[in-house]
Amino acid sequence: MRRRPVAARETPIRVGREIEREFPGSDRRATASVVNLVLAENLVTGELSRLLRRHRLTPATFNVLMILRGAGRPLCPHEIGERRLVTRGTVTGLLDSLERQGLVRRTPHPEDGRSLLIEITDKAGARLERLLPAHYGGEKEMLSCLTAAEKDMLVRLLGKIQGHLEARREPRESGGRGR
Repeated sequence: MRRRPVAARETPIRVGREIEREFPGSDRRATASVVNLVLAENLVTGELSRLLRRHRLTPATFNVLMILRGAGRPLCPHEIGERRLVTRGTVTGLLDSLERQGLVRRTPHPEDGRSLLIEITDKAGARLERLLPAHYGGEKEMLSCLTAAEKDMLVRLLGKIQGHLEARREPRESGGRGR
């Protein structure tokens, strides 16, 4: 017997007006937006993780490799952290994992003996060349339900949210990142 495909959710999760009655000052649309952002993030991360696992990478290690690839030059760990928006300790763990796989190399910084430079290896470059066509094809498929204009709008809206949240975060966290 052939199984029927599970119907895709065509509407977002909605939040009822009762939340505004129970919690004065709340905004059901804001709550619904956050719930749907989290759900979408979980689904996208799951899709990406399945592909990356086949190449022995995680979303975080993949992002580090893409940062190094895009930089076109070795970077200091703190530069990777700034671009990933994570702490130095988190970057160290990611670099340890990538180094064990032979995908990055740590070399002494030529101008600062206390610092290291991180460079992507040829092995990592070859792995990315095998992975990227499927990765970009997967991204295209995940968002194939949107028109080009909708994708542009989504990017603008997400950028607006990111800018708002980063502006709120900066004064409180600027000293705590070890830069």
